[in-house]
Amino acid sequence: MTYKLTGSPILKGEKNVTIVTIEKEEPGRYSYERVELPGNRTNDNEEVLIQAVLDFIRTELDPTNAIVQAQAKLQETQAKLEQTEQKLAETEQKATQTEAKQNDLEALANRINKVVRVMAQDSIMGDKVSYGTTYKEMVELFPLAEVGKVYEPGAIFAVEDPSHVEINGEGKRILIQTNQSFTYQGETFAQLEGTPYQNGVLATWKFGAPKAPDEPTTVAPAAAVSTTATVTPTVSEPSATTVTPNQ
Repeated sequence: MTYKLTGSPILKGEKNVTIVTIEKEEPGRYSYERVELPGNRTNDNEEVLIQAVLDFIRTELDPTNAIVQAQAKLQETQAKLEQTEQKLAETEQKATQTEAKQNDLEALANRINKVVRVMAQDSIMGDKVSYGTTYKEMVELFPLAEVGKVYEPGAIFAVEDPSHVEINGEGKRILIQTNQSFTYQGETFAQLEGTPYQNGVLATWKFGAPKAPDEPTTVAPAAAVSTTATVTPTVSEPSATTVTPNQ
């Protein structure tokens, strides 16, 4: 049994269907089937259209077949839905793991910042830094001041002081610690040492030249005093007796 396409498919835009007519050649007679296929099928080739028409006719004649096809499509849709849900669950799991790693990194960064802060407070603010290069490396661990940023009490940051004359390779950055809430407006170090410093809003921690060790105190030895007294004995001379001669 042979089928062929009769004419070209006709698109009915208002219904969004394509009218397709096929012809069946049988010995001694011809028969035609004309159906409306959903959608625009004008670009399909002849074999595809003929098969689509035959499938449509079988569905119309055999409701059971239509149910089977619908069930198959439903199962296919459910399988795709399950795959989508599985991928979504995997994505959520990866997102959770990524978030956990980020939290771990943030916690580690906070611990490192605390260690750096303690080192700075103990060393720089405790005047225990003997070398300018050490001061420079420690100050570089803190961020430079940001214009417009509000620094809460206890915040530590650095500012550049181009006019600073290095004495031991300590660099041009100066460490600042806030005692009160402070909004940095791009002040120079000299300006920060003005009203903010004088009003106790912040403290500045510059590198100080290493102090020379105290020289030992020299105590002059006391003059030796003899504890042995020299006593000169007193010699009593015999008293002279005057004898008057007899007259």
